[in-house]
Amino acid sequence: MLFLHRWIGLLSGLVVFIVSITGAIYVFEKELFALFHPSYVTVAAQKGEKTLPLSILKANAQHVTDHPINIIRIPATTGQQEAYIFEALKRRPKNDIVGAFVNKEIIYWDRIFVDPYSGRVLGKIDVETNFFWIVRQIHQFLYLRRDVGSTIVGSSVLLFIITLLSGLFLWWPKNRKVAVKRLKINFSTKWKRLNYDLHQVLGFYAFLVALVIAATGLVWSFKWWETSIYWLMDGKRPNMQIEAPKAPNNTMSEASAASLDLIWSDVVKKHTVHQGVFINLLHEVSQANATIYNKGNTGWSASDTHAYDLRNGKHYFKRLQSDKTLGMKWRNSNYDIHVGKIAGRTGMWIAFVASLICASLPVTGFCIWYGRKFKKKKMRS
Repeated sequence: MLFLHRWIGLLSGLVVFIVSITGAIYVFEKELFALFHPSYVTVAAQKGEKTLPLSILKANAQHVTDHPINIIRIPATTGQQEAYIFEALKRRPKNDIVGAFVNKEIIYWDRIFVDPYSGRVLGKIDVETNFFWIVRQIHQFLYLRRDVGSTIVGSSVLLFIITLLSGLFLWWPKNRKVAVKRLKINFSTKWKRLNYDLHQVLGFYAFLVALVIAATGLVWSFKWWETSIYWLMDGKRPNMQIEAPKAPNNTMSEASAASLDLIWSDVVKKHTVHQGVFINLLHEVSQANATIYNKGNTGWSASDTHAYDLRNGKHYFKRLQSDKTLGMKWRNSNYDIHVGKIAGRTGMWIAFVASLICASLPVTGFCIWYGRKFKKKKMRS
């Protein structure tokens, strides 16, 4: 077991270190972006002041980009007033990936921040070159093309899970007296002993959280892993697709401003209070999918999805939180579980600290291995 733990750790250690450090940074991605770009995110509004129609805000955002806007992010109705975000995003098809790096998959991605009360454009960023997006691509794919990077990262995380389980086996004490000793770090001892304590004690305390983070992260690396969890929860992979609206007799070539305002009016009518709204505009099929996030009371991250015809703003499909299968609820919550957001700010801090501990384990483990190997060679000489 020690042989397995040691050599699998050495094999996957560098990737685990990189993934853990970048993951710790990305836990607070939204908060850090707001900290460094307050003029983009925060808006001031007079008491009772109403937001402008969504179509006007979208039109203002469209003035600063040459690409069609197809994503709208609207902040929560509670808490600090924030800007609306409009995005123009286009990716290459999966079978048309070029180059060795993940950024080659994106043709363009503009993100525009708009004050919903004045309609003023607060700022624009190229997401491809944004620090936090680069951090995420390193975290998920080592900044390599998706098919290569996800396999390397996923395989390393699988090996990391094995090292966690074998590490727990090696740590497990024979009696209570030994257990108490293995739960404490002696900071007054020599460096080698301190390094050993940091490895085994911190590894034990972070075990469960690290296991959850690793298991939820594998969803983005391996389709078979995601399908297996669906199978365990639902017996099969549920159909998550939303069909495009049927073509009416008075087919229009493009979505009008009036239809977008009708869609937003219906969303607000259905959800006067929400934790954020994500609207995906599929211009090629005249479809708009609006996902509204709510405070769930079941432990899952709750959201309702409504689909609209972009040509006339008519609602034709809904998938409510109460209608979802167990597997669908899990999949919609997977990201929040992965970054600890499912448990609020406390959970995010736990995920952050656990990620730092995960990053330290390959380092302290390597020091243990190198120290013993070097010591043996020195004794032989």
